[in-house]
Amino acid sequence: METLLKEDVPGRVRFRRRAGADIAARIARFASPATRLLLAGDGLTTTSLQAWAGGPMRVLEAEHGRVPRSRAPAGAAELLEQGPGDVPLLLRRSLLAGPGGRVWSANVVVAGPGVPEEALACLRGDVPLGQALQAAGLGCRRTLADAGSGEAFWAGGPAAFRCYVLRHRSRPLAVVCESFNPRLVDARTVAPGREDAW
Repeated sequence: METLLKEDVPGRVRFRRRAGADIAARIARFASPATRLLLAGDGLTTTSLQAWAGGPMRVLEAEHGRVPRSRAPAGAAELLEQGPGDVPLLLRRSLLAGPGGRVWSANVVVAGPGVPEEALACLRGDVPLGQALQAAGLGCRRTLADAGSGEAFWAGGPAAFRCYVLRHRSRPLAVVCESFNPRLVDARTVAPGREDAW
């Protein structure tokens, strides 16, 4: 299986909250309408990728563990509305693959302390996160925090990415960054703009 991922991906990711108009402008730069729809969509990413790939998606190489805030991706604790202090955070890294084992996305998820047990089981499982949360009856609302073109994940060059906050009831449950394989999801842009180093 060819993934073409850079080493130490979680250490390269930086979460941030951009204004809605800024996110919309960044998404509008992409040449492909399909890429723009994927980045702007508020439904399950897995469902969108399954339609694009023409078959089911499965999680590959899922890794998770507790890390101190100081070792979590930058900005994650702030989006999770964590106070000061080096609280432990749950870090999950995974790949999402479609038919033929082709890797469509690389994902980093960070969750704070106090996550409900049923949500922890979803974060530690090997089912795509959105589907797992739905199956567990955990209604989550996602709020797009960032999107654009960045070089944190893929060795082959810039890739389309999006980051969002998953909220359960009124609290942030997790922050998610999804980066899409540029060999499968067109990351070309029609307007000049600097790729994010994250």
